[in-house]
Amino acid sequence: MADSIARARTVIEARLRELNREIDQLEVALRGLRTGARSPGTPKRRGRSNGQRRGPSRAPRGQRRQQLIDALGKKPGATVAELAKEIGITPNQAHGLVRALRSERIVRKSGRGLRISAKAPK
Repeated sequence: MADSIARARTVIEARLRELNREIDQLEVALRGLRTGARSPGTPKRRGRSNGQRRGPSRAPRGQRRQQLIDALGKKPGATVAELAKEIGITPNQAHGLVRALRSERIVRKSGRGLRISAKAPK
């Protein structure tokens, strides 16, 4: 019986040492939260934590549309790819703009290119 009591005591003491190490780590983490410091072994956060976007900012609403109309006014018959290159957007973006402009009857297809419709609102 004395042997099983000694084993139980050894197991309990080992577990207490583990728990004390865990308590120490948690206290360090808690102090870090209070001061804003990182605890040892915690990787540094990278990236934008304040919600900023990466890269160039977005164009204001309607700006690309107007740029495309202006470019088409200067170069009637231009293809979508040519217009995209002219205003600095991807051809896919230009196709989306042209689709919307065609549905509003502001732009019409002319051969392989595009033209501003005669009935387009000014």
